[in-house]
Amino acid sequence: MKLSPRSSQHQDVIRSSAIAFVIRALGAVAGFIATALIARELGAEESGYYFLAFTTVVILAAVSRMGMDNTVIRFVGSSPEQAMSVFYKSMALAGGASLVVGVCLYTLATPVAEHFFKKPQMAGVIEGIAVAVVGVALFTLAANALQGLQKVLLSIFVVNIAANGILIASILLFNISDAVTLARVFAAAASVAALSGYVMLRKNRPRRAATAISWEALIKSCMPLWIVVIMGQMVQWSGQFIAGVYMVPEVVAQLAVAQRTAMLASFVLIAVNLVVAPKFAAMHRNGDMAALQHLAKMSVKLIGVMATPVIAIMLIFPGFLMGLFGEGFAGGSTLLQILAVGQFVNAITGSVGFLLMMCGHEKDMRNITLISGSLALTLTWWLTAAYGAYGNAIGTAIAVATQNLLAVYFVKRRLGFNTLAIWQK
Repeated sequence: MKLSPRSSQHQDVIRSSAIAFVIRALGAVAGFIATALIARELGAEESGYYFLAFTTVVILAAVSRMGMDNTVIRFVGSSPEQAMSVFYKSMALAGGASLVVGVCLYTLATPVAEHFFKKPQMAGVIEGIAVAVVGVALFTLAANALQGLQKVLLSIFVVNIAANGILIASILLFNISDAVTLARVFAAAASVAALSGYVMLRKNRPRRAATAISWEALIKSCMPLWIVVIMGQMVQWSGQFIAGVYMVPEVVAQLAVAQRTAMLASFVLIAVNLVVAPKFAAMHRNGDMAALQHLAKMSVKLIGVMATPVIAIMLIFPGFLMGLFGEGFAGGSTLLQILAVGQFVNAITGSVGFLLMMCGHEKDMRNITLISGSLALTLTWWLTAAYGAYGNAIGTAIAVATQNLLAVYFVKRRLGFNTLAIWQK
């Protein structure tokens, strides 16, 4: 019996998402193991310094990519033959910007550690990890281009497994026990991941005649998304920045571990996004809005089914999960519960951010992240000053939930359907 195009597409998305889920789960496990090893081998204080420096690099790398993350996925997904043109142009912009930012971070490591974080011991860690700004920026763009080509497994390997695998191997083989050495190892691992991403992209680029994208089209798309990426990073990571200013390294480490554990729930959303984002771009380009709506709602159901058990484990057994990271971390179980609630909202709202960006509504997503990012900074700062670590976690969870619920509203307004109304046909 021949399947209808929609049923065939349905099965294709489920099959591809299942494969992506398994590989993304491996990436999440690699990240979890790396975090656990770092926490256990370095202890709460040294791991606190490392996680804070790592968060700094992640945010600066995101800023350096100049909004190219989702622009690369959108243009490569809609026209695979221009993959290398899109990547080379995005690499030129992000590579130059990240190099300047990395050099500045290295040069200013001591004043940043002493005057911003008020932790002079962090200076060497920041110096060691500074060059990773370039590697993180470039391996993320390579993974985005592979995602646009629907090479989901390779994309996940580059962005989630390569660097974490090197970290895990290095800790086990060389008994690394200080944050400075680990920072240097991560900087080298990020460079290896970037190189491997480029090689994989070259090998898997379409064989048909390549086409070029204009700088004008690229810049027009990425500029609104630059704000989206910056403010999105603020939503996810500003809590740790603020904690770094107000709290001792041991508490910073608890928050970092709790947030990384809570974000394991979002790997389901990320796995599905890897599959559906390029399809959203292609469907919108072809004007097939009925199929777009069907795919969006079907993906929400899929995410809900897979994410709910993960969240439930975090809410029911937080002490056990945090205890896996060693002494001094079990006290962060309530932090994990709070942050898990925010990630649950992130999961059940579906791929709303990608829906807006892949369908040409980058400015709406920019406005959403301006609101949620500003809320993350102001609310988390106030709650941290007033209530300490618990206030920090609550502020982060509220900001994450607000960003996604606002995106649900704009999807309804722009595309005409509500991703939460999964019972409607």
